[in-house]
Amino acid sequence: MSSQIEQPPEVDGTSPPWSATTKAIVAVTALVLTGLILWVFRGLLQQLVLAGLLAYVLHPLITLVDERTPLKRGQVVLLVYGTLALLVLATLSLIGVTTFQQAVELYRRLPGWFEQAVSLVETLPERLPDTLSLGPLAIPTDRLIPQLPGWEELVTQALSLLQPIFSRGGSLAAGVVGATVSVVGQIFLVFVISIYIANDIPRFGSLISDLAQQPGYRADAERLMARISQVWAAYLRGQVILALIIFVFVSMVLGGLRVDNALGLGLLSGAMEFLPIIGPLIGAGAAILVALFQSPTPFGLSPWEYALMVTIAMALIQQIENNLLVPRIVGQALDLHPLLVMVSVIMGASLAGLLGAVLAAPVVASLKILGVYAWRKMLDLPPFPASGGQDDKVLETQGDRETRRQGDGGTTGPVNQSSSQPISQSPISNTHEPIFNPQSSRGTTMTDLYPLLFEPVYKDYIWGGRNLERVLGRALPPGIIAESWEIAAHPNGQSTVANGPLAGKTLAQLQEMLGERLVGSNSRRALDLGKFPLLIKLLDANRWLSVQVHPDDDYALAHEGEFGKTEMWVVLHAEPGAELIYGLRRGADRAAFTQAVAEGRVEELLHRIPVQAGDVIFVPAGAVHALGPGIIVAEIQQNSDTTYRIYDWGRLGHDGKPRPLHVESALEVIDWTLVEPQASRPTPLPGDGPGVAREELARCAYFLTQRLRLEPGAVLQDRCAGDTFQIWGVLDGAVDISWSGGEERLTAVAWTLLPADLGPFQITAQAESTLL
Repeated sequence: MSSQIEQPPEVDGTSPPWSATTKAIVAVTALVLTGLILWVFRGLLQQLVLAGLLAYVLHPLITLVDERTPLKRGQVVLLVYGTLALLVLATLSLIGVTTFQQAVELYRRLPGWFEQAVSLVETLPERLPDTLSLGPLAIPTDRLIPQLPGWEELVTQALSLLQPIFSRGGSLAAGVVGATVSVVGQIFLVFVISIYIANDIPRFGSLISDLAQQPGYRADAERLMARISQVWAAYLRGQVILALIIFVFVSMVLGGLRVDNALGLGLLSGAMEFLPIIGPLIGAGAAILVALFQSPTPFGLSPWEYALMVTIAMALIQQIENNLLVPRIVGQALDLHPLLVMVSVIMGASLAGLLGAVLAAPVVASLKILGVYAWRKMLDLPPFPASGGQDDKVLETQGDRETRRQGDGGTTGPVNQSSSQPISQSPISNTHEPIFNPQSSRGTTMTDLYPLLFEPVYKDYIWGGRNLERVLGRALPPGIIAESWEIAAHPNGQSTVANGPLAGKTLAQLQEMLGERLVGSNSRRALDLGKFPLLIKLLDANRWLSVQVHPDDDYALAHEGEFGKTEMWVVLHAEPGAELIYGLRRGADRAAFTQAVAEGRVEELLHRIPVQAGDVIFVPAGAVHALGPGIIVAEIQQNSDTTYRIYDWGRLGHDGKPRPLHVESALEVIDWTLVEPQASRPTPLPGDGPGVAREELARCAYFLTQRLRLEPGAVLQDRCAGDTFQIWGVLDGAVDISWSGGEERLTAVAWTLLPADLGPFQITAQAESTLL
């Protein structure tokens, strides 16, 4: 970095470094002041936490709408919150009055029923009939109740142990139901605070990681925050969905059984879903108490028989929830033992009431993530063990990686990734390291995996046409087609598998299902963030694309909530005289560019280069660029759709209005040093055998791309060894890809994704072919 860091200051007034004592004093003072502020304003903490949780739950929906509309984020936030308010009011107008009345009645009567239940249990042997009849089933009660001396004392001791739990559960249940009566005046405050938080959530993305200034710790902070965010996202959104499902399900079942206050009990059971383990027991217990003391009882049953029927019904609901709903909705988000969850809920309730009980489980799960990290750091172990405990992948030395990178003949496969903090890897792209080492013994061949083909996603932007059909022979849907997203897992476009047993699954679903088996251990960061590393497209430019620029990761994560965008183009077709915009002309600094934009002279400062088929253009984040008419390119890029449009040639969009520009954001991210760049020059690489020629097209932190030319009959052997996936594209010709489970024919222009755990495979050219 700068040598000034190592040299003593030469100018008076340079800020001196703090001593260790000063740092300690400042740190302790800051902690004390923070604690004092929290104590003084502790009455507002609950509202702030609730507002933050609401904003967090709605963030994915806000981001989705923001990406698909021209509205600014603030407008999208108001739209989503306004819609939510209308939905809540509409729901309350339909079922709210009845549910509210039943909830209040339930709140009023539950404490008395609990006391009666305690009395009943203490005198249970005397109150039960000799036989319980449930339809054709007769159950002798002398087998249910142990006729042992000291029964009353045993019951008393058991109730004394359970009393704190049920007392806390009763208060929690009352708090949930009673909250609708007591906190109505605070809902508006929470709503308003939440709107402000939701608007600024993208800026919070890199806040914690920005505090980690020492090299290496920023990446640790990002991974920790990603894992903690996954816990909270899965837990909160999952519990909201479960609460709604259980509310409807319990209300319907109890209504069908003619239990009084069925809607109120459904509301209680749904609300109790936010208390793991204990909550469902409280909801079921309340329903059983209502059934036990309901008079008259339906179906001609005695109170005990009716209560037993409701118990069975609630038990069946719990089984459906635990075995069908929870694994699919929440999954293993918490990764905590049920006993630890139960204890944490009770402790949270003791410390912070209802809100403490609701948040206890995800807080403990987050502390576990931080604790495991700290423990492994103290023991000088890798802080992020590979999944399945395979620490050998993490303990691999740089020398080992260099050995694998070189292999016996260099990398194989079209693209791969390199750099200290890559996101993905594959032959059309890989993650951290180059593609594979033929001598590697990592992993075993997974015969259930296979080369994946995908259905493309087509985009009808105004600059498109029909050249993908006319020139490349691609069968297209009607209308203008500007882009074909060949392999994509982005909210704006999801590829679906077109072949084999996984057909119909989206790429995002595959990543969630297969994890490292799909993307490889080198893509751990992308996997933690829930993002597939790369996006592969075909672009058909029939008119000038807008002059645009993409942000880098830091800016995009802070302002847009997704990764930045570095990309590259391989020109597949170019009409005579075709050209594109790539970088700036000399003399184009920020001031000159800003003035040119204001005066409509921006074209004067744009650097144009002619292109022809086969050219390669590497477009890093910050590069001003635009494709010109008559060009078809294959685009390999980071998995991002963030674009800042600078100039759009004065044309109108599909709606007859000018498309929005993003000049202010663009000026913040333009790389002003990228002056009059030229097309990349491919680097020849050692041959892989007869009839195979290979060259490197681009290498960056996100992908390494190679182009191979194969003569008819040429054979190329390779292996997906578990560390990275590979993407192969056939630009012309035809090849067969064979692996342990079969063979797949690829013809131009087509792409395939090879999972990281595929194992050995072979490519055989059926004609003269060009591959990426």
